Amino acid sequence: MTQKVRLPSPFKLVTYDTIDSTNEEAKRLARDGVPSGAVVWAKEQTSGIGRRGRKWISEIGNLYFSILLRPDCSAFKAMQLSFLASLCMAENIKDVLPDTAIVNCKWPNDVLVEERKISGILLETQTLPQGDIDWLVIGIGLNIKSFPEDLEFPATSLTHEGAKNDICAEIMLELFSHRFLSNYKIWKEMGFEPIRKAWLCRVAWIGEKITVRLEHETLVGKFKALDKDGALILLDNGDERRITAGDIFV
Repeated sequence: MTQKVRLPSPFKLVTYDTIDSTNEEAKRLARDGVPSGAVVWAKEQTSGIGRRGRKWISEIGNLYFSILLRPDCSAFKAMQLSFLASLCMAENIKDVLPDTAIVNCKWPNDVLVEERKISGILLETQTLPQGDIDWLVIGIGLNIKSFPEDLEFPATSLTHEGAKNDICAEIMLELFSHRFLSNYKIWKEMGFEPIRKAWLCRVAWIGEKITVRLEHETLVGKFKALDKDGALILLDNGDERRITAGDIFV
């Protein structure tokens, strides 16, 4: 039996058994003028998309959803919400796994368990002519029952990591919505710094040697810090490099 999902106001749930992509549907709703707070959830996606256009494997039993927001801020500031979303998902994952599980946030917006990817986040936006956000869609995938075996980066799922059998998409969506709303209010009232500090408590590989793959080059250096805006500071041959987008590996 499907558990009824209760989301806190102002979230309003839009549910599908199967859809091309929850992000695509959330963007369609945004363009139709739907207000902030719509949450699109599907049991299965036929064309799920990850970061940089990668295909997101979307089997039944996992969680796929997208949140439509209209945050009334610049596009630059809105990108901070990827850290907020990954922090909330990481803390919810930690809550449902055994106490010994190591849950980390991987810059810029993935969640790892035992250094294996369990959740990914994709932000898409449309801006107004003056540069402020018209709308923002946060798409989130969480491996609950299964995970792909052939990814470049190792993956895992809640079930594989020891979550109880009754943990399901409905439970994780409800938990996330409450935690996200609480932290979203903090972000709106106090800015990015409280979110940044909490995220840094869960960050993976800070202080370690990492490889950063950018669109046109690959860098190797020490993950020195996360700056006040969320950029990764890489120490490369004694020089600091500020990186705002890329994929990192160890």
